[in-house]
Amino acid sequence: MLHSINMLRTFSCFGIALYHIMEFVYAHSDTVKVSVSAGPGFHLFIAISGFILVFIARPGDTPVNFMMKRAIRIVPLYWLITTIALAMSLARPWLFQKADTSLSSIVSSYLFLPHYDLGGHIQPILFVGWTLGFIMFFYLLFSLSLLAPRRLQFPTVIVLTLGVIGASRLLPPGAYRTFYGSPILLEFAMGCVVGLSLQLPALQAFIRRFPMWPVALLGLVGFFIAAQYQLSDWGKIAIFAPSSTLILIACAGQDLFRTPLKSDIMLMGGKISYGVFLIHPLLVTPFGVVIFKMTSNDWLATILMIMTILPVTSLLAYLSFRYFETSAAIWLRGALRLSKTRTMPAGSVKPGIGPSAV
Repeated sequence: MLHSINMLRTFSCFGIALYHIMEFVYAHSDTVKVSVSAGPGFHLFIAISGFILVFIARPGDTPVNFMMKRAIRIVPLYWLITTIALAMSLARPWLFQKADTSLSSIVSSYLFLPHYDLGGHIQPILFVGWTLGFIMFFYLLFSLSLLAPRRLQFPTVIVLTLGVIGASRLLPPGAYRTFYGSPILLEFAMGCVVGLSLQLPALQAFIRRFPMWPVALLGLVGFFIAAQYQLSDWGKIAIFAPSSTLILIACAGQDLFRTPLKSDIMLMGGKISYGVFLIHPLLVTPFGVVIFKMTSNDWLATILMIMTILPVTSLLAYLSFRYFETSAAIWLRGALRLSKTRTMPAGSVKPGIGPSAV
């Protein structure tokens, strides 16, 4: 079990939720000016997504089989929360002021296709879903790479990723060109590199010999430096990607080749992290409006928002994981006749694009 990776997923998703809470605060307060960046949480989230693909891929997986297993994990909850967000937008437009509820926007939102919202950003109705657009697209690229011989699968992923970024320049200006030309796609490939590098005997020996906390600390320092500057997309990748790599290697290496950092809280945090990521946008505006009306002190309102939204989000995410996500995944796997993915024990990483036992 990847306990440390669960810890990273927990921190990244709660960090993103905290960032969106503070965004609401900044928009409604002239006194609270605490700097909170979504960068570390977002870039870790992307890197982990790429790493997990290497960790769970199995020999004999077909592109359709692999893509369906990934879609089963992502789509049901996203569609449910998107439907709730759409209903909220239609009933009370101020809850999602920038959401475009036109038919084309609704279709694009459900299909993970890039489109502009009313604020001019490439975001679906459930605004955090733009990240899932990248995730689902890279899952598709990874799935297609499974058509190649096993030793060529990862180079194929790299070629496909670079090809998409380059080919996007041939598209007319607009959401598709901007979205698929983003270097963010390279961070998924970087996560795959981490997964493959952990199969190297030399790196495994290094991890077993030396503690991992200094490696993780270097990554955190990189995050701190990157958060201080306004950078271009490529500039962000140049700093955030290496930092994410260091933290991911440290945590995955600790889990696989050293004593795992076991924690029941973090284990559960990893399980509910996807729910936290999707559910918190439903709560930020309604809770924020009520709390700011209840108190004239902006700092108190900010504290109350954090102390209510994060726990309520956690509870709803837990209920979602236990009563919706798990049962939906079991039912869909059975209906589609898909085998359940099994994770690997520590130290059992095998050569190739993915482990031999999942």
